[in-house]
Amino acid sequence: MEPNERLDLIDKDKFSKGLMTLLTPVIEEMDSRIVAVKASQLELNKEIERLLAELQLFVDATEQSTIQPSIQKLISATKKLATTNVTLKTVHDRVEKMYAQLGRDKETVT
Repeated sequence: MEPNERLDLIDKDKFSKGLMTLLTPVIEEMDSRIVAVKASQLELNKEIERLLAELQLFVDATEQSTIQPSIQKLISATKKLATTNVTLKTVHDRVEKMYAQLGRDKETVT
């Protein structure tokens, strides 16, 4: 191996290590925040479901359906929350793959 090739390899290794040092904390932070958002959304979903159940009891007990538009809004919010959760899971999976890739790259560099 020529000296220039060795220098290129050393530069690539330094760059890879520096990049991993820079990205690993960012990815870990993103991952922890995504997990926290998922937990918050699950809690929100539980509260919406609980509220819907209580409103349904109220609607069943009364003859007037003046709160029907509110119930429809809650149902719509539940659907939007479910869609957001699917998107969030996709993002979380991608972050996990990036983190795993960084781990594999770290093993090949060291």
